[in-house]
Amino acid sequence: MPKHFKRGVKREHHFLKGLEKPLEEIARIPGVKKVIPGRIYASDSRGFEIKVTRETQTGLKLVAKSDGSVQEVFLVVDKADRKGVWREIESLAEEWGK
Repeated sequence: MPKHFKRGVKREHHFLKGLEKPLEEIARIPGVKKVIPGRIYASDSRGFEIKVTRETQTGLKLVAKSDGSVQEVFLVVDKADRKGVWREIESLAEEWGK
């Protein structure tokens, strides 16, 4: 893994509060090659939520929301594994929201 990756998650920039552990869990899902946190935006969101929003050319795009902020997260996933990874994240997201 390149130098900024630890436990499958790129750690060159900041994470939303409470996002680090769920991203490490996502990185352990079979088929996920890399987890790359993206930009953080201000929002009026409350609570904590992670959801898959769409497929990208290289994998999946997620949106994480946490008390007043939203962060994009990109996953590198082979095309054949995307549906399974998507379902697994949806299943885990129910636990993270509690």
